[in-house]
Amino acid sequence: MTIESVQSDAPATKRFRFIAGNLALDFCNSVGGKRETIPRENLHSYADFLSWCEQAGLVGSAEVQRLKEQELRDPAHGVSTFGRARGLREAVYRVFYALAGGQQPSGVDMDILNAELALGLGRLRIAAAQQPGAFSWCWADVPLQLDCGLGPIAYSAAVLLASEAELARVRQCRADNCGWLFLDSSKNHSRCWCDMRDCGNRAKVRRHRQKLRHSDAAS
Repeated sequence: MTIESVQSDAPATKRFRFIAGNLALDFCNSVGGKRETIPRENLHSYADFLSWCEQAGLVGSAEVQRLKEQELRDPAHGVSTFGRARGLREAVYRVFYALAGGQQPSGVDMDILNAELALGLGRLRIAAAQQPGAFSWCWADVPLQLDCGLGPIAYSAAVLLASEAELARVRQCRADNCGWLFLDSSKNHSRCWCDMRDCGNRAKVRRHRQKLRHSDAAS
């Protein structure tokens, strides 16, 4: 898969795609290509991570500005938070990659996930929803912290792991140059591609060309 960029006079803001059906899996997909061959990294700084969080709906524009100001005041904290973000992402990817292949995830990767859960779950709250008598989970944003996006990502991964039915739907794109993870929501559980409009279309075109070559060779 590719990451689209927005053209402007300012430095381009990466545009991320959210096709996985799960927040944690979408975070894993902030790397393009296949990690086992030639991955394409799309998170190069805390600013990139913050942009991903905003596009994922984890923070609003006002919060983004406050977090940018915090990072400017404490760049070392921004660097360490960014390191944790990428560390969590790769641990979560390895966990679900292993499970999708019928293997058990490593204890080290589970420890990384649990460490972020321990740090983040203290910010989880239950609050009244807009509908009378309804309640929903939310994340406390006071005081706003540079790592506020990590808790929801870790929680998303943990909830998925704890759901046997949902976990059985985790797939990896079968395209030669894509390793994105997703939840298979198709009726017969036969989805092969992260996005039919992208990797699926390329696979169809490739199969069509192969048929044409075989037909020409036989004639």
